[in-house]
Amino acid sequence: MKRFGNAFKTGVAGLVLTLIAAACSSGGGSAPAAGTNGTNSAAQSGKKVTLQLMYPKNSGSADPRAQWMQENVELFKKENPNIDFEVIDNTSGDNYLTTVTTRMAANDVPDIFQTWTLERLRPFAESSRVYDLTEFLNSTPELKSKFSPSALSATTFNGKTYAMPLTQDLEVVYYNKDVFQKFNLQPPQTYDELLSIIDVLKKNDIVPISMPNKEPWVGTILFMMLAERIGGTDVYQKTVIEKTGSWTDKPFVEAATMMQDLVKRGAFEKNVNSLTRPESEIKLAQGKAGMYIGLTSASNVNLVQSMGDKVGFFNFPDVAGGKGSKDDYLQTPTNAFSVGAATKHPEEVKKFIKFMYSQDRQLALAKLGSMLAYQFTANPGDLPPLSEQLAKTGINAKNSMYFWDIPLGVYMGKELNNTTQGFYMDVEPQQALSALQKKAEDQKKQAQAGAK
Repeated sequence: MKRFGNAFKTGVAGLVLTLIAAACSSGGGSAPAAGTNGTNSAAQSGKKVTLQLMYPKNSGSADPRAQWMQENVELFKKENPNIDFEVIDNTSGDNYLTTVTTRMAANDVPDIFQTWTLERLRPFAESSRVYDLTEFLNSTPELKSKFSPSALSATTFNGKTYAMPLTQDLEVVYYNKDVFQKFNLQPPQTYDELLSIIDVLKKNDIVPISMPNKEPWVGTILFMMLAERIGGTDVYQKTVIEKTGSWTDKPFVEAATMMQDLVKRGAFEKNVNSLTRPESEIKLAQGKAGMYIGLTSASNVNLVQSMGDKVGFFNFPDVAGGKGSKDDYLQTPTNAFSVGAATKHPEEVKKFIKFMYSQDRQLALAKLGSMLAYQFTANPGDLPPLSEQLAKTGINAKNSMYFWDIPLGVYMGKELNNTTQGFYMDVEPQQALSALQKKAEDQKKQAQAGAK
């Protein structure tokens, strides 16, 4: 038997603790604790209730993870006919982030909803919009034990846990093995080797790197990888985590300049900033693109389903003279599920969460290709080979960084993503990064003024 789950490098856990140590006092939900036994619970009385459930779903394409969530609902309803659901699943990506943030501001929070971790979750917790799940987890040790302390710390503020981690993701470069084999190509170890691959594919009328940058966070992956390979993890630690560095520092400017050089070289499609993930995934699967930069939770399931063992991956290669390494990875406990603080049905919510995070339902999700924050048991052959390889890669990473836009928070995370989207056009790097630094400084001043 094999065990896969949420093992994280010590460096990652250390960064989580850095964030938690800086946490301000956070509020909790005013509703009865999800682990308590409310006397009016429909779970006990059999009274019909409806839970509002919100999660993202891709429009216009198959979405296996959304289908998994729908299966959860249908299977759970068969066992609990008194519990129904109002499902909200009509948006995804940045639009879903906007929807969640808007509903939080209006205090119109679903009973259960998919959210994020770290600084994207913190404002929801500190505004008392989401439920304190600490008592629930402590009362169900068989569930809590399935998450490592580092995974739970990404959803914990001031000692209280506000979300159940779902996925643990890496950002990598996927490639079509058939395309690489056809042109005698190997995954690159250096940036110069990557440039040679780009030239070969371009010469043979194959898109070298399909980049679905309509959602600008995707294009930020390349920026993060390049900046780290040039300046090492210190640039990330100082600027993203400690907020003491500057976005105008040399590694960031050089990374942006190299991105624009790749554009001029023809590494991407001309409409790179209007491409969607499904479009890019299809091009990779059909051999019309050789490589595709993506996030494992966003793309791994779809690529496993469409390509099987024809899809491979590699981490971004070393840059000559750089301080970073191809053994340094971007990986984060990313998606999670939270409960609305004002839920009127805590027992029913508790019951559904336990069902969704059961061994059987988590294994079903893992079989699709998702990398999970939940520790589950799998038999040989249960998981796609790609998933096994990615899990081992994450565990063996030399150094790890969170995806920068998540610890930066909603505001600065969006500003970073929008800034990097401009690098695929003709935006001047120094000017754009100076503007980004100004926004970071303004946000810091506002935070300091609010603390007085």
